[in-house]
Amino acid sequence: MVEWANLMKSVRFKQQFAGSLQFALQKLFIDSGNDCKTLAKNLLKAAYHATALSLGLDRRSSDSFVSQHSDVETDVFSKTIQPMRTGAWSLLNALCDCLLSSSTGNKLSSANISLSQAIQASHVDSSFLALSLNKLRSLLNSPDVPSEKRAELVVAARDCIRVISKMASFVPVESAEECFSDLEHDLKSFSMTIDLVSVSISALVSLTKRLCDDSGRDVYKECQQWIEKLLTSSERAMNSSFATIARNHSMEHEKEKLARILFSIGQLSMVGFSSEDVPGKANQKLTTEREPVRGLLVRPSARLLQYVKLMLPNVMPVPGRADEELISTPSTIRAHAFLTLGKLCLRDERLAKESLNILARELHHHATSDPTVQTNALLVMGDLCTRYTNLVDKYLPIMAACLQAGDANTSEIESESRLSITMTEKHSGYALVKKNSILLLTSLILQDYIKWRGLFLFRFLAAVADQDDEVSCLARTALRGPLLEKQPNLLSSSLVEAIFVFNSCKAHPIYAAAANNAGAGYTEIDLERGLLEGSAGYDRRHEVYQMILENLSDEQKLKVTTDIVKRILGGALDSRGDLGIVCRLAPKANTKISARIEAATHVMRDAFAILSSIKVGRRATDEQEDEFVEGNEAKAIQRSLNKDRLLSKISAKHLMEIVIPVLCNLKTMLEGSHSGLLKDCMNYLGYIFRSFKREVMEHLANDPTLLQELEYDMRQFEKKQRESILNTEVVAPS
Repeated sequence: MVEWANLMKSVRFKQQFAGSLQFALQKLFIDSGNDCKTLAKNLLKAAYHATALSLGLDRRSSDSFVSQHSDVETDVFSKTIQPMRTGAWSLLNALCDCLLSSSTGNKLSSANISLSQAIQASHVDSSFLALSLNKLRSLLNSPDVPSEKRAELVVAARDCIRVISKMASFVPVESAEECFSDLEHDLKSFSMTIDLVSVSISALVSLTKRLCDDSGRDVYKECQQWIEKLLTSSERAMNSSFATIARNHSMEHEKEKLARILFSIGQLSMVGFSSEDVPGKANQKLTTEREPVRGLLVRPSARLLQYVKLMLPNVMPVPGRADEELISTPSTIRAHAFLTLGKLCLRDERLAKESLNILARELHHHATSDPTVQTNALLVMGDLCTRYTNLVDKYLPIMAACLQAGDANTSEIESESRLSITMTEKHSGYALVKKNSILLLTSLILQDYIKWRGLFLFRFLAAVADQDDEVSCLARTALRGPLLEKQPNLLSSSLVEAIFVFNSCKAHPIYAAAANNAGAGYTEIDLERGLLEGSAGYDRRHEVYQMILENLSDEQKLKVTTDIVKRILGGALDSRGDLGIVCRLAPKANTKISARIEAATHVMRDAFAILSSIKVGRRATDEQEDEFVEGNEAKAIQRSLNKDRLLSKISAKHLMEIVIPVLCNLKTMLEGSHSGLLKDCMNYLGYIFRSFKREVMEHLANDPTLLQELEYDMRQFEKKQRESILNTEVVAPS
């Protein structure tokens, strides 16, 4: 036990830095060098002893392994034995993965010993797996075991079954038959928890191969037989459950059983599936150590498929009743039904074509479905997108709308910070859908299954300002991480369009161009009104703008400045568009402003605010530059300073030649109409004067009249600003 404790301590130490137990073991094998075989043997032996001890099995008895000592039985649920059991089975499972990788010639494997060699060297009797499984089953099925102890037992049983699946080739025939019989019985009776169904089916495949290798039977035919038997049992269980539902007029008492049946059907349909197989073509039987029945396909009966479809809607008719009575379908059952349907669709392209509209209807932004159900429908749609790209592409707008799931039903966007803890329950519930949509869509984009088109990118950007912190953080991480790495100009090329899109300035050609870039034959991706527009969405819009600016290089910031000045401020000088109308529109009291004019006004205000927050380079003082030269700093720092100085000069020249002329003309127009946008324009001019006063004076040296006017106007504007602050009344609390 001292050796076991030391080994586990070493593994835990490695795990802190590796992130996974399997990777920690690989590091241990690398560090052990020539002692790799000895380490693998000792780890396997120690894990074997610990698993036997944690289950009260007597490893000294070669006959039964079962201890007759009551004190060992009592210790099965002690505070020291429980974590040992969980850790031992987890270690044994990870160790099998490492050694199997070595057995199959995986170049990434660091173990210089195969699983069979380790088993032979450690003299471990693989028959203990059957005894361990039997003991865990008896504990899980025992009414004397407290409910709070069952979760840990399920975790241990799951790892135990995984180990059986990986060590099946080394299990004695008698033990293999016993394990097969036990697992098949539990699956047929649907007494097994959902957590164990998938691993149990995988273990049945491995055990079937073990038994066929010994008897010479065809593994494909044998697997097909027990899969068909389990599907038949599923159909009978469905018939029984629906008969009970018809009597009770409720699904509540059958909910857990139906969930297990649905999950079992889905997992059985995936036996033999490989993502590398070509859809619509007869898959060849390619037997490998990891995929012994690849290409095997066993479809459920039409009646069983009908049962699955019956549980997809919110309500369902009671089978066998002529009065067409409808009963409510629990969300958990619907969620399992969608997952099962998705797995069946992966094996049947025709079924996938028929089911896409069902999935799309569940994801529609007006649907009032449970978030868990929508999440499963979204994940299924994502799997079908990778499997049948041409089928799902037209449903991309609906998938993209999941980034704002639940927001469309909100009539008014609240202006309170998303950091507020007074978040509605409905909003927080849909955060699950949003997070999964971010992860799924990011993965599909990175793998080139889908492209940015329509307003897809702006939906993604809007998620940055989501009221749920986790959604916002996840969207930020995806955009400025892998998505920006894949497309470096993603953010810089979309900022101008984002200003129009977020303000719903649909009448402007820039909005139309952004919305209509879907391409021929593709459905446009739209963005609902009310998400970020208006005064209520000001803070959320600028949260997105700030994220974009933070992830732009200085060169990109210069380009963005040019784009905003030319396309928005310069466009406002044209009298034909909404921007020009806004700048020439005199403010009138009690006048209702149209939605178009209000949207154009916010576009102009956002443009000025963004321009005022763009900082390019660092403007070092002469003293700092002299100190730098005299100090003879490192070359890397010198290059950085030189680059900042150069960019600052380019930025100043850029402002003088492009920005100042446009601002001067715009200022004249705004003064003539007494527009409320004059304040925003003067704020930006003041920022330029304060930051580049010397450059402005040099640039306007040939036009002293304009320079004097600008200086006078700036002094007057700053004076009014100070007076406004001083005259602000401070209301004392009563």
